[in-house]
Amino acid sequence: MPPKQKKPTNENEEVEEPFQAVILTDSFQDQFLPISHELPRCLMPLCNIPLIEYTLELLATVDIFEVLIVCTTHIDTIKNYFENSDWMKPNSRLSVKIVPTPECMSVGDAIRELDARQLISSDFILTSGELLSNIKLEKVLEEHRARKKTDKNSIMTMVLKEASRTHTARAKDDNSVFVLDPITNQCVYYESVVSLPRKHRMEVSPEIFENRPQIEFRNDLVDPYLDICSVEVPALFTENFDWQRLRADFVHGILTSDILGKTIYTELVREPYVARVQNEQLYSTVSNHMLNRWSFPIVPETNLKAGDDYEFTRGNIYKSTNVVLSRSCLIDENVQIGSNTIIGENTRIGNSVIGNNCTIGDNVVLNGVFLWDNVSIGDNCTIEKSIIAHHVDILENTTVAQGCLVSLNVTIGPDAKIPKYSRLSLFPQPKSSAFAESSDEEEEDEERHQVLHGDHEPVYFWTIRSDDDEVDVRNMKLGSLAYDFSDLVLKDGDITDSASEVGESDDDDDDIGSINGSWALETSMAKKTDEFKKEISQTIERSINENHTVYTAALEVTGLRMSSNGSYTDIREVMIPIIFDHIDRNNTIQSTKTVLTKWSALIGKMTHSAEDQLHVLQILQRHSTLHEHLAKVFSISLQFLYNADVLEEEAIQKWFHTDLSKSNSNEIKVRERAVKFIEWLEEAEEESEEESEESDEE
Repeated sequence: MPPKQKKPTNENEEVEEPFQAVILTDSFQDQFLPISHELPRCLMPLCNIPLIEYTLELLATVDIFEVLIVCTTHIDTIKNYFENSDWMKPNSRLSVKIVPTPECMSVGDAIRELDARQLISSDFILTSGELLSNIKLEKVLEEHRARKKTDKNSIMTMVLKEASRTHTARAKDDNSVFVLDPITNQCVYYESVVSLPRKHRMEVSPEIFENRPQIEFRNDLVDPYLDICSVEVPALFTENFDWQRLRADFVHGILTSDILGKTIYTELVREPYVARVQNEQLYSTVSNHMLNRWSFPIVPETNLKAGDDYEFTRGNIYKSTNVVLSRSCLIDENVQIGSNTIIGENTRIGNSVIGNNCTIGDNVVLNGVFLWDNVSIGDNCTIEKSIIAHHVDILENTTVAQGCLVSLNVTIGPDAKIPKYSRLSLFPQPKSSAFAESSDEEEEDEERHQVLHGDHEPVYFWTIRSDDDEVDVRNMKLGSLAYDFSDLVLKDGDITDSASEVGESDDDDDDIGSINGSWALETSMAKKTDEFKKEISQTIERSINENHTVYTAALEVTGLRMSSNGSYTDIREVMIPIIFDHIDRNNTIQSTKTVLTKWSALIGKMTHSAEDQLHVLQILQRHSTLHEHLAKVFSISLQFLYNADVLEEEAIQKWFHTDLSKSNSNEIKVRERAVKFIEWLEEAEEESEEESEESDEE
């Protein structure tokens, strides 16, 4: 049953009506095609859970008496899903109602339809079926209620997430400028900004500065489209029939109207995780955030879906208990593997999510891949940074390059090479517009009939395009999966402003990273990495000098890594030299024992895979060539790291017997100091084998 409304504690207190919630399952945009042509976006799995489940879990944490799920496309699919879900059972935490709106063409149409049917009877939460958050929503609702008591014209509170210019949670294809009163958090102006072409200026009314001692222009806010709306909002949409978009039309219209006199406020949050999977780029980003536990407690081992049994292990690996892994397969960090999945020999998987009931053959490489349920990958396949939808078969010796989307039930291969950014479906791409010119139609027909043939049903290639003339397709490409900026075609004025418009251009204008703050050049990323390494260096130095526990130091380092989206590779490159630099050159052997007895555990916490171990060995060897006293205790250092389970014998042997340890003459000299330790390892292995044979004979 739905939660009961709160009763007043005395006769004079007003009853606070519980909120309704409206979930829009359609964005009325063209992302995720061709998959979204066959499956509603709200039911696409994120870390093997349908997206809308995360939205409903958030709503279930507060006092909501009814959830209206408004769907325009895939209505029967959404109905069938909920009819078989726990949300429709009598003991459900929410009262869910499906609202079909098949005639709607925009968000504005959907909200006007709710008003026409008189379905909104109280203030309500308005969001999409693509929201994931661990925010404590009750506080936001209370502030919205309190604000309405002091400002009768308040009709909306927008929840916005503060994020730096280069934060990975920011969409690369569009951004927004919010002009706020920092004292009251009132939004006094809003303008939507796309990445391309670059917007050179923004015009605001001088009236917004009246009676306000301070105004902030904010372009550092992520908008997850999580709004608390008053009951008046649907009626305002009805009165203004030309408002189609929630932000660009409704919010902008309210804030620039001289007649309506309504106000909109913001709730700025920094710590809670709030994200909307509005495009393919953010699908990948949010998935990785979850695997890296940014969204805790919303992580795979929470097992939101009945029947899930994920377990969390070192290196951010999440495995269901009934997974079959071959002995020689290699699972790198940031990987989730669903139930009943089988992984073959010599297969390597990293930074990927594998669905349920998948079969992955031998000698397969998956990097940054999202396999949904019931996918089969043949032997000797390589897939990079792609989404492979339900029931896809990829036959042996097939290569899928980065940025591909393979829709439901498609079969490709064998021996196929799928170029990057390909979009494959069993259905041909529909014509973009009934009003296209004949030359455009000919080009479209040529694109639509690009077909992949083989011993399977024909597979059609789709292209990124838009029916809206105001939409620059390049922005859609920026928001697509794993898009490489070097493949983007820039036009005059995209990057730099003309001197006639805004005066002399400076060096900063030449940086592509200045385009609306939504994406940055490699130089910007290099600067960000340098800043991250500097912070890690300071943290480890302080931990050693102040004699922190390894646990405390690891917690600080992990927090920095997650907040900066840094890598373990960068951490090890900074950490290992710092730790070994604390070895006293005047008492080298004893100091080595003292330092490594404590701090080798910290190196271990940042070292997960066999490749990581090889990286540790190379850093230590390279650093030892620079300091003679460290070269002298190189063998002792290896012994300590081996005994502390930071390094395994297999990695040490591989390093020693390959070119990894022979890059130059100085490193070869250091390598020679490890000979005795290697001999000891080999002798210990032989003794172990002899003891095993004797035991077998007995």
